[in-house]
Amino acid sequence: MAGGRHSSADSGRSFGFYALSGLVLVAVAATGIVVFKAVQPETCPSVDEFTLAADPSIAPAVSEVLGDVPPEQTDCARIVVEAALPGDIVGRLGKGVDAPDLWIPDSAAWVGKAALTAAGPVATAGGSIATTPVVLASGGGEQFANWLSVLEVPDLAMGNPLSTGTASAPILAALAEHSGGAESVRAALVPHAQSESVRTEDQPVGAKMLTELVSTGKVGVSTEQQVVQFGNPSINATVPATGTMMMDYPLVVSASDPERHYLSAKKADALEVIFKSEASQEVLTRNGFRDASGATPVDGGIGNVTALPAPDQSAADRTLGAWTLMAKPIRTLVAIDVSSSMDFPATGGKNRMQLTTAAALAGNQVFPDSVAAGLWAFSQGMNGTQDYQELVPIRRYDTIVDGVSQRTLMAEQANRLTQLKRGATGLYDTTLAAFRKVQESYDPRAVNSVIVLTDGANEDADSITREQLLDVLAREQDPARPVIIVTIGITDDADAAALADISRVTGGSTYIARDPSEISEVFVNALAHRGA
Repeated sequence: MAGGRHSSADSGRSFGFYALSGLVLVAVAATGIVVFKAVQPETCPSVDEFTLAADPSIAPAVSEVLGDVPPEQTDCARIVVEAALPGDIVGRLGKGVDAPDLWIPDSAAWVGKAALTAAGPVATAGGSIATTPVVLASGGGEQFANWLSVLEVPDLAMGNPLSTGTASAPILAALAEHSGGAESVRAALVPHAQSESVRTEDQPVGAKMLTELVSTGKVGVSTEQQVVQFGNPSINATVPATGTMMMDYPLVVSASDPERHYLSAKKADALEVIFKSEASQEVLTRNGFRDASGATPVDGGIGNVTALPAPDQSAADRTLGAWTLMAKPIRTLVAIDVSSSMDFPATGGKNRMQLTTAAALAGNQVFPDSVAAGLWAFSQGMNGTQDYQELVPIRRYDTIVDGVSQRTLMAEQANRLTQLKRGATGLYDTTLAAFRKVQESYDPRAVNSVIVLTDGANEDADSITREQLLDVLAREQDPARPVIIVTIGITDDADAAALADISRVTGGSTYIARDPSEISEVFVNALAHRGA
């Protein structure tokens, strides 16, 4: 152990020995003043290797800072710098295997996340060593009013918020802007999470992402530092009028073993002094970073910015946690009520059926080809003695049937809903049949669900009762193969209590669109919150 080696080397030597050997006498002849200056010992008894994992954006600057630092300044350590995404380091810390001794993530938010699952202690060693504001990068320098409007850009190049702080920043910023508006934020994330789920490779970050933006013309989430380092005048950086989040790069002690953690903390103390030195700050500035305060702009940057506060932690945890669920492929059977009450007038000169059809078509357009969906219509006696009719079986949207894609078939059949037979509402038999249909063809890689849209209560006197339905759903639900039922009531005419019970017993969610014009938004929200 390093401490033992130091203790052994010190034995038998007096304080006076070190007082004399550790001081250099400098005579200033012109004034006759004598100055004594303390100096570091010339060599270390031994030099041990410690690993430091740094976010790829700052790893080159960290390597440059530490490249010429002698081990005497790092508490007799050789620091090996590795570039690694924060999300990957969190995973390694959780396993307790191949965990770095020290860590510089792009955001201090990762420290708390890592501490929840890490095999050993995780603690910051001081303040941030540098900062940079999160920006929107694009060829046109697009301006946005706020971060929620940014998240609503369909082809936004954002990345995976479970991997980088830069990717999670627009989500946290939108939550900070809209206190209590987590529902809208989560709904806006659905298409991004779904797109991320079908990638065969991680979305490019840093310079690779900016290079793609030049060729595609898309808007991407980046940082001032990355845009400055990219140095291509074709890319402009902006921030919404409300402000932005700051990446703050803390120095963290992350060694899992307690003794190793203690030794790493001593090295971190030495590194903190080094990173705060004038020479190190010059290197960081040259690499496009701001100082720890974030107040000092950098050459070629965006100037003064407003830093948004951190959002409510519980809302942030729920929203980022929902990303994992939303990123799983959707596999759903949509059952739409076509009973006679759906012809009742609604808003804008349309009836409830027309607005519900529009909602189904909107959902059909939002989601990527990885989604698997099917469509049923239901009303009493819809198909002989059966209260439901299959219009499209469950298939992935990119499935081609007789030369036509599943997405197109879903749209064609949704447009036919207004032409189908009207009758009473056969809710309970349809719900059970849809649940069993999805369960029969369960896909363990996806979130398997049924989405029921209705404006009424069960009116089929020959169907099972509400109590029987709930009992069967509870008994047939398999924890290893869960199928959730999401219910959407259209106006207050819907049996909200029954719909809530159906969703509750299967672990799903329920929504009421009291104004028919809200149906489309509620439908998208229902998909966003499936099983959440």
